[in-house]
Amino acid sequence: MRLFVASWSNDGLIHSPVVMKLSRRQSNFLLAAGLFTLFSWLTRTYTWYANDLQSEPYLALLHFPIILIFLVIGGYITYLGVRGRRAS
Repeated sequence: MRLFVASWSNDGLIHSPVVMKLSRRQSNFLLAAGLFTLFSWLTRTYTWYANDLQSEPYLALLHFPIILIFLVIGGYITYLGVRGRRAS
C-alpha cells in the first residue's frame, strides 16, 4: 500500500511526490490498533446507551459526537490495516 507524504511549511501544505510504503508488520499493527479502537468505542457506545441516555440526556448528547468521531477514526485505521495487508 502506498501513502503519499504531505508536509507543512510557511507557504502552506506541500504535497510531496515521495511515496510511503507500509510493511506487513505496520499493516498488522494498524489493523490491531483499529480493531482495538472499534471494540473499546463500541462497548462505550453500549454504556452510553444503557447509562447516559437513560439517566442524563443532556450529558449523553455531549458524548455522542465524541463517540462517533472515535468510531470513524477506528474504522479508518482498520481500513488502512486491511488495505495494507492486501497490498503486501
